[in-house]
Amino acid sequence: MVNLFTPTWDAEVGEPQAKLRAVRLARHAGASRLVANLYELEPGTIVSPLHFHHANEELLFAISGTATLRRGAGDERQLEPGEIVAFAPGRGGVHQILNRSAETARVLICATNDLPEVAEQTENHTVAVITRNGVRLLEDQPHIPAT
Repeated sequence: MVNLFTPTWDAEVGEPQAKLRAVRLARHAGASRLVANLYELEPGTIVSPLHFHHANEELLFAISGTATLRRGAGDERQLEPGEIVAFAPGRGGVHQILNRSAETARVLICATNDLPEVAEQTENHTVAVITRNGVRLLEDQPHIPAT
């Protein structure tokens, strides 16, 4: 059993003054075909680099605080608690969640879990290959358009 409001964090990363905490709620609840991860972002932290997924769709719920949704250079906005945003597979679903505010923010990201999956990090030219065994990062991968 797991509780959205009083989680036991699976991971804490970052500097002492800027931590990112995460818990895999769906996994703890027994789900196998869905992902639901709760993230707590202290000021100055990010959930992940700017990226998009090739197979999986994501749905973000702003739980508390004021997280920032970034969709690319010069395209960002603050998310108020209660807002819900969907990210479709493909380049149109590019996104990054970060905390530019002075208070802690929480977001819940739910997604389909079709594996294997490929996620492209658009600014650092890294490709993440995601399987049931983990994640493999392939760095400095140029984008080659489909013919």
